Amino acid sequence: MKVDVERFLWELELLVNIDSGQCNPDGITAVGDFFADRFADLGWIVEKYDLRPHTGNCTVVKNREADHYDVMLIGHVDTVFAAGETQKRPFRRDEKNCYGVGVIDMKQGCLSMLHILEALPVDVNEKLNIVAIFNPDEEIGSPYSADIQFRYADICDKVFVFEAGSEDGAITIQRKGQTSGNIAIYGCAGHAGYMFEGKSLSAVKELVYWINKLDEFHSQELGTSVNIGVIQAGEKRNVVPEVARFEFDIRYEKRDVGEQVRDCIDELIRHAEAGGYRVEVIKLGGTPALEPTEKTWAYMERVKQVAERIGHPFILKKRGGLSDANRISLHGPICVDSLGPTGDFDHSDREYLAISTIQPHTNFAYELICDLARDK
Repeated sequence: MKVDVERFLWELELLVNIDSGQCNPDGITAVGDFFADRFADLGWIVEKYDLRPHTGNCTVVKNREADHYDVMLIGHVDTVFAAGETQKRPFRRDEKNCYGVGVIDMKQGCLSMLHILEALPVDVNEKLNIVAIFNPDEEIGSPYSADIQFRYADICDKVFVFEAGSEDGAITIQRKGQTSGNIAIYGCAGHAGYMFEGKSLSAVKELVYWINKLDEFHSQELGTSVNIGVIQAGEKRNVVPEVARFEFDIRYEKRDVGEQVRDCIDELIRHAEAGGYRVEVIKLGGTPALEPTEKTWAYMERVKQVAERIGHPFILKKRGGLSDANRISLHGPICVDSLGPTGDFDHSDREYLAISTIQPHTNFAYELICDLARDK
């Protein structure tokens, strides 16, 4: 597949200059409509799911109606940035890179999906049942589009996720899972000099106990990290703090670690209540780890063959960040992630796309799809 890189960058400029953060459902819908219109021109079936006011439209396109799909492509059109950011940082480019809001996370991946499916040979399009989803709310965990994704994941063999790859061509079949929480512990305020007589309860003391217990999961060897990102407690040094709040983020490679963390939190709540404290779970959520199955490892042999045939590097890398693949994988399909063109510094004003990666990354994903048709 020969990518028209200049056309790709012109279209990317259009998309990047549309504000599509979660504060802007209309912008998210506008980006989705760009893809919906292009696929309608191709004669594909287009479904638009209106998820406003929570987020913008979820756009689903497919080459035909089917009870089973050979492959699902997925990318997200939302960004993490506030409205007005595109005016501050409009799309720009130099000889090596292009810059802008969502240029790498991940409007380039969505555009890669379009160029690939536009370029599919007629025989491949006829042999394969293909569906593509342009997700409007990945950056907040896909709470509103998840059911739509899962509906198709249940009837798909493979899912190709177009999050950015690595500049060395690496893809991923392993992503860490996450358990995160925002918790408040309530004790009883009192004078620091009369803690026993006044029967005060230090919320900070219980918080320290919680932090120490959660930190026991921290292990570089096992690939589990524990980050206590926010702590709020206390007013004065001589006042026993009545309230302590904290937020944490725990990442892990194995799904069963996530279950252990949730069990630990349940035990910590019981510990606090037994000590006379009250616990408020303001927010507690999790995303399962993306773990390769035996089917995934077997398919990697085929992926390696495709890569070798076209001279593309075959490299697998683990990722700590989350993607829709984490959740979709629980529904059974083989998930191959990080197939999009790449750069670095996503979620920051330094975000960039390496122009040189557009052709090789897009062509590799194209060849993987064409390869699926060879066995049919």
